[in-house]
Amino acid sequence: MDNKPHVQIHAASSLQANGLNKCANCFNLLEYLRYGVLYCTPKINDKIDTHDFLIAYANHTFSKLTGIEALNSASLKKISNRFSMGENSLLSLASKVMHTKEPITQECQDERGTQWFSINLSHIELYDEPALVIAIEDISNRKQAELDLQRMNQDFITVLESTSDFIYIKDKESRIRYCSQTLAEITGHQSWRDMVGKHDNEIFPLETAQVYIQEEVPIFRDGVAVLNKVNPYFRADGSVGWVSTNKWPMFAEDGKTVTGIFGISRDISESKAREDELRTMATTDFLTGLASRRDYIDDLNRQIARIQRSPQALCSLLLIDLDLFKRVNDIYGHAVGDHMLQHISRLMRNDLRRVDSIGRIGGEEFSILMPDTDIQAAKTFAERLRKKIEITPLLDGERSIPITISIGITQIHVEDSSAESVFERADVALYRAKNSGRNRVELG
Repeated sequence: MDNKPHVQIHAASSLQANGLNKCANCFNLLEYLRYGVLYCTPKINDKIDTHDFLIAYANHTFSKLTGIEALNSASLKKISNRFSMGENSLLSLASKVMHTKEPITQECQDERGTQWFSINLSHIELYDEPALVIAIEDISNRKQAELDLQRMNQDFITVLESTSDFIYIKDKESRIRYCSQTLAEITGHQSWRDMVGKHDNEIFPLETAQVYIQEEVPIFRDGVAVLNKVNPYFRADGSVGWVSTNKWPMFAEDGKTVTGIFGISRDISESKAREDELRTMATTDFLTGLASRRDYIDDLNRQIARIQRSPQALCSLLLIDLDLFKRVNDIYGHAVGDHMLQHISRLMRNDLRRVDSIGRIGGEEFSILMPDTDIQAAKTFAERLRKKIEITPLLDGERSIPITISIGITQIHVEDSSAESVFERADVALYRAKNSGRNRVELG
């Protein structure tokens, strides 16, 4: 059933009324539009006066959208203030359209600021009579969506400019679309907007850029994320920092095609420094800087496992003890004793090859691992080291404090199942060196 009201058309003159009545069926069709429509004619006295208009026709939708009733035969001037158009008014725009014969579209709110409208004003000639058609559309939902999007965008920009993390979105060519201000600053850019369109190899040193580029290959190829990857980065001043990185693929509507990357990298330089410090404390003797007993035994166990896998492989172990070290502490004090341990450590470390490892096993006891070295070659090295220490006393102010060492040597055997068995043989040889007058090298 048709609930639309019967169309009533009012005109400012009998000529206009005759013309409009001929188009009554056309106006009936306008009742079914989702747009509000006004058909206005200039108010006429002796001549055309475009300072006001008579609303000859208003469809039902116009009243429904605006809440303005009894529009037919009303003056346009009376409803003009129902629309908030800033410097303009509905009436002034209508006059402009009639003079220029050019259409105008403007967005505006109602007088209460609760609705948004898009209003189009057009000049037409109907049966040689000038007229004005006003079409109105409720765009409140679109404007609210735009406002929400604007707020969301502002929130996003606020995050980019405020976060301490390095946030970035890249396109399918791995070029920056958006990034946080912190990323711009650590790479020497004044604003994150200066980063837009740049590739990693335009931002970072080549070696660092290659690390980032390679880790993104499976993201683009397979659509898999990179999670908790620890990478280095270079600050603007050239210093090295560390980040923990997560990167996720961004997909097209098909859910399969990777169109970009969203990534967050968090600066973990401080926590990594603390972690490295703790690791160093756990693996390094704080006084001498040599490997701790625990770390050294880990190296020894790796050598034992290597020889068990490859029985033809070689590795010798030297167990070294400072002769009469207690006298140094008793005569000169423990501070000088500590200096002596540091002095001996430097002398031994300076004579080692890159593949050798050395650790402090106990108070004045040290051990050296020599991979790919048989027991005779190890003895030759041990004799050279023993003589060097004998002729290189510790200089403490004006005092010259001599020291000697005793060394027990053993070679790791394929039958050795633990570090203890290797140490036992070396300890027997060291005991023999001590009992034979000290400052000696013995094999075990």
